[in-house]
This record gives sequence, structure tokens and C-alpha cells, in this order.
Amino acid sequence: MVGPMEKGLSKARLCAPPVGVYEGVDLRVLPEYICFKAALLKEKLTLKYVCLILLMILGVQFAVSRLEVTDLVTKLREKEYILAPGVVDFTPASPQSVSDSYVQDAVLDFIGRLGNVNPTNIEEQYDGLKRFMSDQLKVKFDMETASWVEQVRADGISQIMTAKEKTIVSDQQGAYKATVLARAEFYSNHEYLGHEDQIVELTMRLTPPQSGQRWFLEIQSLHWGRADSFRVKNNLKTGGNGQ
Repeated sequence: MVGPMEKGLSKARLCAPPVGVYEGVDLRVLPEYICFKAALLKEKLTLKYVCLILLMILGVQFAVSRLEVTDLVTKLREKEYILAPGVVDFTPASPQSVSDSYVQDAVLDFIGRLGNVNPTNIEEQYDGLKRFMSDQLKVKFDMETASWVEQVRADGISQIMTAKEKTIVSDQQGAYKATVLARAEFYSNHEYLGHEDQIVELTMRLTPPQSGQRWFLEIQSLHWGRADSFRVKNNLKTGGNGQ
């Protein structure tokens, strides 16, 4: 039915909210329940944040520990070689711990075998040098020095090479590159022929020990020639080999 209130002829009646128990629910504890529920939700949310932060910290710690273990395993698996700087003394060393003096002594020995030759010892000197060369370099060295060996024998030439400056660079993985500026003096039948500055470049790699080897550095490449022409060739980005 449409009464006076619906027609707008009378004011709407306001109903006071029920007090006490309404439909079996005690309304007096409702504010405390709402506060408890809000506090519980806030506590759960805070707990989630704390757990998330702890999980992130544990994840970072685990990743760092795995990286440390991987690095230690890599170092543990690095090869070790036996270096023989003398006839009797043996020194264990890894590629990262080879002393500079050992490499320098080896380079000077190689330079001495290459440059200090005469008609009677040139084959012995070169054979001693080839023992430290790679197989590919041995063949190349024989081909490039054949004419020089014949000239030394035919003309009675003696050569004395003295290292003046040397630079050795390592990649910390057992490979070395040496550049040596040397003075070569030439004699023929005890007569002084003159001298020239030469540059010798060697690339070497540390190799496993072998019986009868003094140095455990294998020569991978060998380039030498007059210093002036050598510099010109390097400027033109081309290389020269041999005498």
C-alpha cells in the first residue's frame, strides 16, 4: 500500500540500531572483533615481509657461497708442472706462479742458442734450440735457416749476440711473449765484419715436464731480423722471419 510516507506527506521514521543481541549475534563485541581482525591481518602482512627479506638474504648468501666454491674448484683443477732451472733442483709451480727470473733465464738461453754461432757449432746450437720448439715451428725454422747455415760454413762466419733490452708479457695462463733488442757482431776468419741491432720476438707456452729438458717453455713462434727493418714491417702490419 502507498501510505503518507511514500507520498511524501510525512517524514521518514528513523530506526535506532539494535542494541545488545540481534539475531543471535552479540553486537557489543563487534568493535573488539574488528580491531582484532585488523591487527591479525597486519601481523600476517608484516610476517610475510620479514620472510621475504630473509629469503632474499639467504638467496644472496647461497649465490655468493656457490661462486666461492666454483672459484676454489677452478683453482684446484689448475695444472701443475715441474720446472727444472738447474740440473738437480726441481721447483713445483703452476702457470700463475712461474717466477719472472725463470722465464728471463729461458729467454736468454734461447737467444744465446740462436745468435751465438760459428761454423763448428751452428748445427748443435740450432738443434738445442729446436728441442724447445713446437713441431710446426721446427719445420719452418729448418727451412728458413738452411741458407744461413750454409753461408756460415762457407764463409767461416761467427756471430755473437748480446741482449740489450728485453720485455716479457704473460697472460697468466702459461703463455709468454718476449721481445728482445740485441746487438749482433759478425766475424769472418777472425776479422771483424761489423755489427747490427736485431729484434727477436718469441711466443712461448708452459708445457708438461719431459725428461732431459732444462726449460719447460715451448717456443710457439720465433721472428728475428734487423731492428730497423723489423720496426718498418711491424708498422706495415707484416712480419719477417729469419736472417
